[in-house]
Amino acid sequence: MDYEYDVVIIGGGVVGCATLFILSQDGYKCLLVEKNPEILSEASSGNSGMLHTGFDAPINSKELHCIKLCQDEIFPLLDKWKVPDKRTGAIMVAWNEQQIRSRTYFYMRFFSQRRKLADIQKSSEDKGVVGDMYQLSASQVYEREPNLNQGVQGGIWIPNETVLDPWLFPVCMVQHSLHRNSKVKTDCKVTGITPEYNRTTVHTQHGAITCRVVVNCAGLYGDQIDNLVNCQTFSIKPRKGQYLVYGQNTSGLINSSILPVPTDKTKGIIVFKSVYNNVIVGPTAEDIPSRQVPPEADGIIRSKLYSATGSTVPCLSSYSNIGEYTGLRPATQYKDYQITTFPERNWISVGGIRSTGLSGCLGIGKYVRDEIREKLSLEPTFGPSSTIETLDWSFSQNHTVKFADSTEYKFVHPITTFGHQTHSSRL
Repeated sequence: MDYEYDVVIIGGGVVGCATLFILSQDGYKCLLVEKNPEILSEASSGNSGMLHTGFDAPINSKELHCIKLCQDEIFPLLDKWKVPDKRTGAIMVAWNEQQIRSRTYFYMRFFSQRRKLADIQKSSEDKGVVGDMYQLSASQVYEREPNLNQGVQGGIWIPNETVLDPWLFPVCMVQHSLHRNSKVKTDCKVTGITPEYNRTTVHTQHGAITCRVVVNCAGLYGDQIDNLVNCQTFSIKPRKGQYLVYGQNTSGLINSSILPVPTDKTKGIIVFKSVYNNVIVGPTAEDIPSRQVPPEADGIIRSKLYSATGSTVPCLSSYSNIGEYTGLRPATQYKDYQITTFPERNWISVGGIRSTGLSGCLGIGKYVRDEIREKLSLEPTFGPSSTIETLDWSFSQNHTVKFADSTEYKFVHPITTFGHQTHSSRL
């Protein structure tokens, strides 16, 4: 064998971590390289921590396929590793507009939203993402969520929507992979790629690495990494999402995640509880040119979030938020995942994952594994394992999680950090 690793994965976000886990379980000798000092430091450090069912994913899309695969696999892992999660469910709410002056426009708006709820319900059934979803009358919505603002016209109950610790779960996937002949190198930026017959050399700031296959999971920089081998099929168009975080003393104000009726561009601003009972409002959706999270939150967008808070759960406005955070989603010009295999270069590009990386991560890993098997014909170095090991971990006062083998990871996600302020031990 004239290469060091079967597979090199570029990018240590949640998708890269899940791909490492799936391939390691299958027996592939893998190396994950991450340019930052900590894994999960970029797009994956600013998500909502919500595990979506895929009810609003495009029909027959790779996104829907991967989310459904992930739903089948993720819950046993959460239980095995004792990663905090709560199946809170969600209500998609159709509102009227109290301030609308035109009666004609009011009725158009009202029937449009109600009609869209019915369309979403029917679409979910067509996709096979039912999960006991059903429509609610206005009174039924208020029975479930008595603190919602006036003007609810109806809703859809989506029982399987779940929240979890969005940082700890991928950390556990990486930690498990380390026990399966895989390695991780952080602070290891890729500087060049040299494709050769039957192997590829990945050049990094710390030297060259040889492998049989490269999987590009570089997220916000995925198109730039693809450019290194002239395989670009998409362009990253960063989309910023800003959030407000409230204290755990507000957790009793809502019982489930409150979703607006989505638009063609975004799921909209959600009011939800994190797994640690912080109420969170967001995300927004602004297309920006920069691939780096702004150092300070946008005051105009903050005002928009305060307005959304008051118009959704008015009593929440009487509390002061304890913090805020901003994330960037690696959107592209397309509405679906961009996963493409280039057999002549032993290259798989995984891009355009946008806001559902956590929800689809294990499905994406399985999709990549199947591409490696079927299109690249690469057999793993080691035998597969169906065993999932228990992982003993504990949070420290230094904002880290420490495993039994003394491996330690630093918090990089605000949901974990805010939740840990009053939860210093495993829940």
